[in-house]
Amino acid sequence: MIPKLFDQIRSNSLLFYGALFGVFFFFTGLLAPQFLTEVLNDVNQNLLSVFSTYYLWVGLIAVLAAVVILILPIRNKRLGDEKPSYSYFSWVALLYSTGMGSGLLLRAVQEPVYYFKNSPIATNTSEITALQYTFFHWGFTPWALYSLFGLIVAYNLYVKKNTNLLDAIVPNAKNKWLKFIAILFIILITITGVIASLGLGTAQVVNGINYAFDVDYGTDFLLLMVIAIGVIATYSALTGLNRIIKFLADLDFTMSIILMLFIAYFLNFQSFGYQTLSAFYNYCLHFFEMSLSFGDYQTSESFTKDWTVFYWAFWLAWVPFTGIFIARISRGRTIKEFLITTILIPTLATVLWFSVFANAAFDIVIDSNASQFDNVFTSLFVFLEHFPLHHVTIFIAGLLVLISIINSVDSAIFVLGMFSDKGNENPSKKHKFIWGFIITATALGLTAIGTTELLNGISNLLVIMALPFSFLYGYIVFFFFKNIVFTKTVSNQIDKS
Repeated sequence: MIPKLFDQIRSNSLLFYGALFGVFFFFTGLLAPQFLTEVLNDVNQNLLSVFSTYYLWVGLIAVLAAVVILILPIRNKRLGDEKPSYSYFSWVALLYSTGMGSGLLLRAVQEPVYYFKNSPIATNTSEITALQYTFFHWGFTPWALYSLFGLIVAYNLYVKKNTNLLDAIVPNAKNKWLKFIAILFIILITITGVIASLGLGTAQVVNGINYAFDVDYGTDFLLLMVIAIGVIATYSALTGLNRIIKFLADLDFTMSIILMLFIAYFLNFQSFGYQTLSAFYNYCLHFFEMSLSFGDYQTSESFTKDWTVFYWAFWLAWVPFTGIFIARISRGRTIKEFLITTILIPTLATVLWFSVFANAAFDIVIDSNASQFDNVFTSLFVFLEHFPLHHVTIFIAGLLVLISIINSVDSAIFVLGMFSDKGNENPSKKHKFIWGFIITATALGLTAIGTTELLNGISNLLVIMALPFSFLYGYIVFFFFKNIVFTKTVSNQIDKS
């Protein structure tokens, strides 16, 4: 079995370089974690000093591009002739669980409370401003980045009838080596994004267990959890999209709604409604100022780098596999339906999610010690302790984190299998198994750095990898508009004349 797998890796260049990437970080993380952390930090700081403003423009342009498509006639085009494979509930559940599930749990309390205590701008309404910046980092921009890439892939696959996934991503690359390099880099950044999810999510689970049971499981236990989750996610991917992946997405979405409604029961709905609507209104009204950090919404250089630029790089790192996965589950939808469902609906759901947890957390912070929510890995569990049935809700929250991680990883394994299996939309089990092994091993290497340095190490790696991908992303979007949207507009005008 093992020799055959190694033969498969050697004979497939995409698998080979992906495995090589994983091996490098596995051994460097285990043998020289301090060296790896320092190198990543130095490279990252040099890049940020030059490209911070560039990242801000990338995020803004993605949103504007999506809006432009929504007002053009092409919005009524259907992505394929088949009926949609998933109900609206399952479609949105897959979007939620794959795109941001574990992140929403990780940051549900910690991020808005941090902004509440350390407002990014001068303000007299700390709660509203905290919500506003949370919406900004988790709202239109990340979902537009995902959606735009997914739309282009879906259009090329299901409308232009490209032969496979590889051609659908870079259809304008005539040179086969350039196309290979582009696909390889997308694979590497996909690995980077998913190991971030696996490493950070697992750290949250372990810290939650330590907190709930007053134990102190260290790095060894964390590594065992990474292996366990990697094995489960690989098995899930092997079963295909319509079995465990879909079941876990539906379960994750349903349980998340139940947990949110439970917390909402204890809210003061008058202040909740006022603060949520005010924050969302300000977010929409001042979107341009926030996106480019100017005027009354000019944030400090450190805040822009540590929060906004980091998030934009993080979402960019997730764009390939999330966007391709969205394309894969969206066949049969119109472009308008696609954009609204993959940008507006997730944004509104995210606004509601953070508003419920943040408003409840603000009330706790005002009456008690705010530092209790500083730890990103334990903040949600500490928060839930302030409510009845906390033993049950902490268990549910931990289970949701696990399910979200598994669904992120199994989706990535599925997409990577599509890449290495010549663009096959239903990749072979052999390819999915190999990618599951590579992802788990790479995550082990980075997780060996330890929970204290894990966030910084992965954050730096994401920012570094996201930069060159952003150039490729811009190239793909530009040619989509040039060859599809602009060409159609000109031809229509000629026909009318």
